[in-house]
Amino acid sequence: MKGVSIIMIYIIIGLIGFVFFLIFDLLSLKNRIISKYIFALTGLFLVIYSTVKIIRLPSDTFVNNTTQIISLDLAIIFFGLLIYSVFIEVGVKTYRQIAEHSLVTNGTYSLVRHPGVVWLFLTYFFGSVFFENSFLLITAIVWTIINTIYIVLQEKLVLKKLFNNYGEYIKATPMILPNITSLRKFITIQNWRK
Repeated sequence: MKGVSIIMIYIIIGLIGFVFFLIFDLLSLKNRIISKYIFALTGLFLVIYSTVKIIRLPSDTFVNNTTQIISLDLAIIFFGLLIYSVFIEVGVKTYRQIAEHSLVTNGTYSLVRHPGVVWLFLTYFFGSVFFENSFLLITAIVWTIINTIYIVLQEKLVLKKLFNNYGEYIKATPMILPNITSLRKFITIQNWRK
């Protein structure tokens, strides 16, 4: 029972990190330069801290070495996609002191409006297999639910205010799960030339 309560504490600490990300978004809207970075960095620290603590818990499942190697490779790929989507595609200008926001609708953002949610879940899912840690899988599920709530609020409270054409983007692109149309758009050459 003690082990379960410790895991829940780490999951809750990570949840607070997602709340801090939303506060960062709201402060960005109001151009609160210093405070927005405090919340962004604290939120990131809380998520990373919780992840490391959960990974360090004793393994509670067993998979063979081949499965572990494949899972590690996939976790690294999806983590790379997470960094690419959230930081590179969105652009450094978004994270500057005085942010210059521009709506990204191509690349991974043509697949879904919030590719980071998908990449984060898959990173944790395959990480849980590699580390033989079912607690990391539970974390992935809980944080994906919270992350989904976060992006719903982000769309309503922030993105619709930042971008006049966000409503059109919502109609053209699914939120989290790709569909046939978005998959076709995603793989076109024109999509990646912008």
